[in-house]
Amino acid sequence: MELLERARVEWFAAAVGLVVGTSMVFVPYEFGSALFHYVYPHIRPLGSLFLVGAGMTLVALMYPAWPAFVGRVGRALLLAAIASYWWAVCVLPVSPTGTVIYLLLMALLVLERRALRRGRGLLLVFLACVALCFGPLMLWTPQGFVRFALASMGPYVRWVGLLFLLMGTLLAVGLWRRKPWPCRLALGGLALLFLHMTVAVVARRSWSGMSVYGVAALTCALLAAVRRWPTLVGVRWRLLRGMALASVLPILGVGAVTSYLAQRALEVELRGKARQAVAAETAWLEQTASMASSLLRVYSQGPGLIAAVRSGDREGMRERLALLEGPAGLFDAAWLLDEAGDTLMSSARLDWVSGNFADRTYFQDAVKGGAQVLLSRPFLSLANLPFVVFTVPMELGSGRRAFLVGALSLKRLGLQPALASPGYHVEIFDRRDGSLLRETERGNALSRAPVLDLVGAEELTRPEGLVEAFDGTGRRMVVAHARVAGTPWTVVVTARLREAFAPVTRMGAWVVAIAVLAGAIALVLSQWVGRDVAVRLESLRDGFAVLGTPSVEQRVQARGDDEIAQLTLGFNEMAARIDRTQKELREAIAIRDQFLSMASHELRTPLTPLKATLDLLIRQLKAGQGMNPERQRDTIARLNRQVDRLTRLIGDMLDVSRLQSGRFTLTVAPLDLTALAREVVERVQVTRPERAAQLMLELPTEPLVGRWDEQRLDQLLTNLVENALRYSPPGTPVLVRVREEADGVRVEVEDRGIGIPEESLPQLFTPFFRARNATEHYAGGLGLGLAICREIVERHGGRIQARSEGPGKGTCFTVWLPRSAAAEAA
Repeated sequence: MELLERARVEWFAAAVGLVVGTSMVFVPYEFGSALFHYVYPHIRPLGSLFLVGAGMTLVALMYPAWPAFVGRVGRALLLAAIASYWWAVCVLPVSPTGTVIYLLLMALLVLERRALRRGRGLLLVFLACVALCFGPLMLWTPQGFVRFALASMGPYVRWVGLLFLLMGTLLAVGLWRRKPWPCRLALGGLALLFLHMTVAVVARRSWSGMSVYGVAALTCALLAAVRRWPTLVGVRWRLLRGMALASVLPILGVGAVTSYLAQRALEVELRGKARQAVAAETAWLEQTASMASSLLRVYSQGPGLIAAVRSGDREGMRERLALLEGPAGLFDAAWLLDEAGDTLMSSARLDWVSGNFADRTYFQDAVKGGAQVLLSRPFLSLANLPFVVFTVPMELGSGRRAFLVGALSLKRLGLQPALASPGYHVEIFDRRDGSLLRETERGNALSRAPVLDLVGAEELTRPEGLVEAFDGTGRRMVVAHARVAGTPWTVVVTARLREAFAPVTRMGAWVVAIAVLAGAIALVLSQWVGRDVAVRLESLRDGFAVLGTPSVEQRVQARGDDEIAQLTLGFNEMAARIDRTQKELREAIAIRDQFLSMASHELRTPLTPLKATLDLLIRQLKAGQGMNPERQRDTIARLNRQVDRLTRLIGDMLDVSRLQSGRFTLTVAPLDLTALAREVVERVQVTRPERAAQLMLELPTEPLVGRWDEQRLDQLLTNLVENALRYSPPGTPVLVRVREEADGVRVEVEDRGIGIPEESLPQLFTPFFRARNATEHYAGGLGLGLAICREIVERHGGRIQARSEGPGKGTCFTVWLPRSAAAEAA
C-alpha cells in the first residue's frame, strides 16, 4: 500500500502537459474547432507554456539535487497553462469532463507539496475524485458528455457513469482502509474506462481529450500492475534520464521550430493563394459582366436593330438577336420588350420567353433607370431555371423606347471550371439580397449564400478582406472575399485549415513519432550500456568493500579499454599499494612492539643495578659504614658504565627522532680520519679491557684528511666497532681497516661473529629492525645503531654496505666516504 500512496500527481501533470503541449505546438490547427474558439488565437504560446512547465517539472523530479526554484518555476508555469486552458476551453464552453479533471488536477497539484512532507503523494486521491465526479455527472446529465468529443458514448453513457462511480468508490474505500487489493482492482477498472474514453475522443479527433484520457489510462494500468517502483539512483538511472532528455528534447525542440516555420510559411501561402483565387474569380466575373454590358450597349445602339424595331421587321430583329445567343455568343438568351413589357421578339433558343414581363423587377428597374446597362438580381425563369439578365433601353425616336435583354444562365455559370485550386470552395452571391449565384462544392443557386451565416454580412461589406471563421461542423477555415467591380456581386473563397495543413500535421506527427522512437531506443541503449557499466562499477564497489581485508582477494577484472577499465586498473594498483603498505604497517607495528619491549628491557637493565647500588650506598651511609677506596672506585666505575649505557640509548633514540623530523644535520671541518679511528679503537679497548685483545687496527702511514663531521664519524665508528664486539664470541678477532681510495676513503669493520642471514640483509639498516639470529643471540641494543650509521654516511655523501656469507660466518661492514662531505652546507 505504501507503494501506491507514494504516487505523485506531479508526474501525471507533467506527462499531461508534455503531451498536450506537444500536440498544440506541432498540430495547432487540429485545435480549430468551435470548442477552442477562445484559445485558438494563442494556441502556440499556450502549448509552449505547457511544454516549458512540464519540462521543468520533469527535470526537477528526475534531478532532485538541482536548485528547488527549478521545480517551483516549472509547477507555476504548468499551473498557469492548465488554468488558462481550463477557463478558456472547459468553463466558457461548459465542458463537464474538462472542467472536473483540470480543476481537480490544479487543486491537488497545489496541495501535494504539504502531503509530500509526510512521504505521501495524491495521485490516487486525484483518480478517485475524478471517478467519483464523472460517475454522478454521467448518470444525471448525460447530455453534457455527448455534446462534444464523447458523442459516440451517447447510447450507453449512463452505464459508463455507473462503472466510474463503482470504481471510484472502491478506490476511495481501499485508500481509507489502506488495503492494496481494492485499490489495484479499481485502478484496473479505471484503466479500461479511460481507455474507452480515449477511443471515443479519437473518433472525433480531439487531441487534448485523447492526451488526457490516454495518460490517465496508462497511469492507472501502471499503478495496478507495478509491485515495486524502480530505484531512481545509480548509474543506470543517470544514464537513462540523461539519454532520454538528450535524445527526446532536442528532437522536439528542433521539430517544434521546424513545424512552426513550416506552418507559418504554409499559412502565408494559403492566404496568398486564397487572395489569388478571389482575384482570379473576380477578374473573370468582372470581364464577363463588362463584356456583356458592352455587347448589349453596342447592339442597342446599332442602326440596323433600331430600324428593324421601328419598322416591326421581325426577321431583322431575329437575325440580330441570334448573333447574341448563338453558340459562340455570350448570352444564353436574348429578347426585345416594348415599353409595356410585351415581347417584341422572343428568344430563338428559349421558347418560353414570350408574353408580358412588366412584373419582372429587371424590367421595372430598366424603365426607371437611365441609359445604362442594368444587371438584375438572380431569379427563376418560367422553366424554373436560375438566370440573371442585363437590360439596356433602346431609343427609337419620337419618345418611343424598347428594351434589349440578355440572359446568363447561372446553371451554365456553375459548370464553368473554378480558377481556384481544387481544395478551395468558391461562392458568388448578390449583395442586394444574399442570393447565391454559384457554389463550386454543391452547385446550388438562388439559395442564401452559406458564407453569410458563417462570417456575417457586415464583414463582407468591405471591398475585399481575409478572415478566419468556423464552418458548420465547428472546423476553422480561412475566408477571402472581394467585390466584382461594376456589379453587385461578391466572390468568396474558403479553405479549411485542417485539409490545408494536413501535410504539416503529418510532418509534426512524424517528428513526434521519431522523438518517441528515439527516446525508446535511447532508453534501451541506456539500459544496455548502464547494465555493463553498473556491473563493472559494482565489482569496483565490492572491491572497495573488502579493501584492506588481508584474507580477501582485492583484484577486480578489467574489461575493455575505456575509462572504467582504466579506473579498474588504477584500483588494482591502489589495492596492491595498500596491501604493501598494510604489510609494511603490520611489520612496523610488530617492530614497534618489539622496540618497546626491547627499549623497556634495555632501559630497565642499567637502571636496576643503578638503583641497587645506590640503595646499598644509602644504607651504608645511614649505618655509618665506610667503604675502602678500591671498592669505592669499582662501584663508581660500575655506576658510570650504566650511566654511559643509558646515555647511549637515549642518544640513539634522540638521533632517530631527529632523523624522522629532519633535524639531523652535520657540522663539517678538516679532520684526520686516521687519528679518529685510532682514538675510537683505543677508547673501546680502555672501556672494555676484556675484549681489547680482539681489536686490530690497520691504518695507512699518512694522515687521511678531509672535511667531515668529527662527532658523527666518531659515533659511526664507535657503533660499528661496538656492534662487531657485541655479536662476536670472545677470542675472535675484530678488524678495523682504513684505507685511501681514488675517490675517497674506505673504512671496513670485519668480525668473525654470528653473521647475518641473507633475507635480513636488505632491511638491516631499517630503524628498530634486528636480524632473526640477533634476536635469538640477544646481546642488547634497540636496533637503532645501524640506521643511525646509514644516515650519517649518506649525509656525508657516502654509502654503507653489510656483507655476510650467512649465520656463523661473520660480517663485514664497509663505508665509502668522499673527501669532502656532500652535506657541508647543512
